[in-house]
Amino acid sequence: MKKLVSMLIALVLVLSLSCAAAEARPYEGQTLTISTFSFNAELLQKNIYDPFMEMTGCTIVADGASNAQRVTKIVESPEDYDVVIIGDMFVRQLMDEGVIDTIDGSKLTNLASIYETARAPMGEQYGPAYTFNRLGIVYDSAYCDVEIKSFADLWNPALENSIAIPDMTATTGPMFYCAVAETFGYTPGVDDEAIFAKLAELKPNVVNTYTSANNTITMLNQGEVSVAVLLDYSYTTARNANPDYIWVDPVEGSYAGYNMLNIIKGTEVKDLATAFIDYYLSYDVQLAEALDGVDSPVRTDVELTAEQSANFTYGAEMVNSLKLLDWDVVMTNLAKWIEMWNATFSVQ
Repeated sequence: MKKLVSMLIALVLVLSLSCAAAEARPYEGQTLTISTFSFNAELLQKNIYDPFMEMTGCTIVADGASNAQRVTKIVESPEDYDVVIIGDMFVRQLMDEGVIDTIDGSKLTNLASIYETARAPMGEQYGPAYTFNRLGIVYDSAYCDVEIKSFADLWNPALENSIAIPDMTATTGPMFYCAVAETFGYTPGVDDEAIFAKLAELKPNVVNTYTSANNTITMLNQGEVSVAVLLDYSYTTARNANPDYIWVDPVEGSYAGYNMLNIIKGTEVKDLATAFIDYYLSYDVQLAEALDGVDSPVRTDVELTAEQSANFTYGAEMVNSLKLLDWDVVMTNLAKWIEMWNATFSVQ
C-alpha cells in the first residue's frame, strides 16, 4: 500500500512539473517569422530573441533586408511572415496594401508603461512603437568650417559639394522634406513647387541623396562628405568611428519618426506574435537595448544617465517636443514628391 501511495505521489509530482514547464513555455514548437532590420543582429539576438525563445519555447526566424525590399516581400508573400519590425512610413505602406493585422491592445501588458504617443501611432487597432528616432544634422568638425545650427545653414555656399541628404524614398525623406518646408515657411502638399525650388537651390551642395544611412556614414568616414542629415541612432554609430562628428538639433525643432511592431494579416501564430510584441516593450528589453546603444527607450520608467542617453531621443521633455508627420498628407502626396524629387536630383 505504501509503495502504491509513493508511486502515486511521484506520478503527481511528474505531472505537476510537466504542467509547470508547459505553462512556462506556452509556445513550445511554434515558429515566429519576423521581418526586421538587418543591422545590430547580434545584439537583437542577445537582448530579445534568445531570452524570448527560452521563455516561450518558440523558434524565431529573423529575415533582414532593406525597408523597400521587405515591403515588397511582405506584400508579395504575406503568408511567409508573422511580425514586421519597420519604420512608420513603411508601416503605412503595408497598411495601405492591406497586409497589417489588427492587434488587441488589452493583451499588451507593457503598453501602459510606454509614452502615450508611442502606444498606437497608426491608430488604436494597430501596433505600438518601440523606439523614437529624431532627425538632425551631423558634421565633421575637422573638415567643416561652417557652424551649423539650422536646416537653413545647409544652403550656405561654403558647403558646396559637401552634403548628404536622405532620398525621398528613405524613411527620413519625408521628414527632411517637411523640415525644409517649415524652415522656409511652406506647407507640404500645398506649396510643393516652392519647396522643390528651394531644394533645387540646395543641389550644388549635395554630393549624395541616400537610401542607406550606413553608406552615408561610410562616406563621412572616408571624407567624401562632411555634413549629413541623419537620424540620431546613425550618429551614435558614426561617432564611434570618429569623435570629431558633431550632432545638431536644428533650431527649427526635431522632426521624428517611430520604428514599430505589427502583426501580419493571416498569421497562424497571432497569440505568439502578440506575446513577442509585448515582450519587446518589456523593461528588461528596453533597458538592454538602450544600454547597448541600439534604440532609444519608449518606456517611461527606463532611467539612463546623461552618458547612457547621449544622442538618444530620451526623456519626457524631448519626447513631448518632437514634431511628428501628418501621414495622411505624406501618403496622399508621396508619389508626386518622389517624381519631383527625381526630376530635381537625378538630372545632373
